[in-house]
Amino acid sequence: MTTMTILRGKSTSTSIILWTCLAYLCASIQADTQNINVSINPSGETTVRTGQNLTILCSVGVPLKTCRVEVPQERSVILEPNQPSEDGIGWYGSSLDAGQCGVFIAQIKEKHDGIFKCSLTPKNARYESYNTLRIIVAKPPVMPELMVFPGRRGERQNYEKGETLKVSCRVKAGRPVANVSIFFGDEQIGLEERPIVYNYNNDSYVIQNATRVLSWTDNGKVLRCDATHLALDRPLSAKQQISVLYAPQPQPTIERFGFVIGQPGTVNVTVQANPRPQFMWRIDDDKVDEGQFDESNRIRSSRAVELGKGYWEITLNIDSVQKSDTEKKYVLLVNNELGSTEYQIVLSTSTEPAEGISNRTTSPHAHAGAFSHFYGKLAESMHALGDLDAGSIIGIVVGVLILLLIVFLIIFARATGRWCFAGGSSTRTIGESDIADPAASVSLLRFRKPKPDDPNAGRRSDTESAGRYSRSEVDSSASAARRARAKMNFSQLFKRNKDKVSGTDTDTVRTVVTVDDEKIQTSDAPQAVTLNSANPAVGEGGLVYAELDLTQQKNVAPRRIDDDATEYAEIIYTKPEAEEAANAANK
Repeated sequence: MTTMTILRGKSTSTSIILWTCLAYLCASIQADTQNINVSINPSGETTVRTGQNLTILCSVGVPLKTCRVEVPQERSVILEPNQPSEDGIGWYGSSLDAGQCGVFIAQIKEKHDGIFKCSLTPKNARYESYNTLRIIVAKPPVMPELMVFPGRRGERQNYEKGETLKVSCRVKAGRPVANVSIFFGDEQIGLEERPIVYNYNNDSYVIQNATRVLSWTDNGKVLRCDATHLALDRPLSAKQQISVLYAPQPQPTIERFGFVIGQPGTVNVTVQANPRPQFMWRIDDDKVDEGQFDESNRIRSSRAVELGKGYWEITLNIDSVQKSDTEKKYVLLVNNELGSTEYQIVLSTSTEPAEGISNRTTSPHAHAGAFSHFYGKLAESMHALGDLDAGSIIGIVVGVLILLLIVFLIIFARATGRWCFAGGSSTRTIGESDIADPAASVSLLRFRKPKPDDPNAGRRSDTESAGRYSRSEVDSSASAARRARAKMNFSQLFKRNKDKVSGTDTDTVRTVVTVDDEKIQTSDAPQAVTLNSANPAVGEGGLVYAELDLTQQKNVAPRRIDDDATEYAEIIYTKPEAEEAANAANK
């Protein structure tokens, strides 16, 4: 009996446990079916300035029954479409049936910084689904704090050349933290360092570090820390000027041009040194301190003038420049607590070369190759002429001009056959060509002068008085072919190639024959003249045209005319068969 009672009690307890577990499992399944994913835009966090408006949209994929939003430091609000806004908070979105629940905040206030929450209840559901957004209301930071670590001298502004400058900039009270940048002159430094951010009691600050190895060119630069922030219209800046100490910096030989003998001269030299150096001139063996005269009282040194950022200018004034002044050795000795440097100065009476002028406005690498070589040679030449006076230079220039004039006159005389070149002109017989075949030469017809006792001596034909040659032509085709085959040399450029009679370069000369008695005389000796017909036609005015066949003839005596008749022959150059064949082949 007792055993049965015990078994019955255990069975009842087991049943209770099973029913409890089943109920819990069903509740969990129902909760999961009611929990819907809610998307929110913007998501995560958003930063806005005070006074701006903000729109937030929450949505799900099913129709909604209710839309409830909680704005930081504001009461929970249930929103519906077409509902008038209250306290600057109103409905935003399409509709509840579209699964949207949005809010429009007309003006963000400082108190709105915090967590925003939207709660959505789907239709046919008993539970809400929600999502959150972090609203950050921007708060401007305070003025940056620039900290510079001291150098070897234990000072925070003066550093020696080669030291490492260490800088730290801290910006407090920004929400969110400010963006910090450190500049040294126009160069941003510290890019390799990541900013360090601290958050404490809902407040924050950021620290940015930077280092830089100093050069003498960094002297006088300004170290600046800039803080930019969404709540600022312009950056906040903290500044400090850095002084770099260094010895006088070396320079190449300094050349000064344009000095005039007998006129005052000035030598300006600019050096870079920090702190202020001491200056002394050494002119050959004479020493001139800053602000003092030399032994001759003609040369005086001014006191050095600070131009800023470690630049110093000192002037050497010469009362009246003499030739010996340009031959002296000038040395400027400059020294301060960090070292000393000597500067060599050269004076010249010549004008400044183009290279020196261009280097004032352009980079030394702007001229390369041939231009640099030309400028260098020009500078050397001008420096070599620097010791000559004005009269010597004028004499050299005049001599060069006279030499150029003589060369021009020689070329002109050679080209025109004048003066000493007049006898060198070639004389040719009528019909003779420069490039014609020498074998095909033409003999000039010569005429006998009538004897004094000749009864016909006083009688002259009308055509004779008109001149021996009434017409001339140039066989241009033959001449062009020969000139194409001729070799050109320099002497032919100036050689006179004019025919004295016709005035043109001729290979063929044609003249008109006039016979007063209208007779054609014959000779027992072989003749060089061959008529085209036995009875040539006689034209108007007693003109008879005859063709002179030029052939290579040997031992042929020229024909002499014993009477007073004057004959003119038309000379036609007949090309050799070989030349005719060559011309035909070329065509």
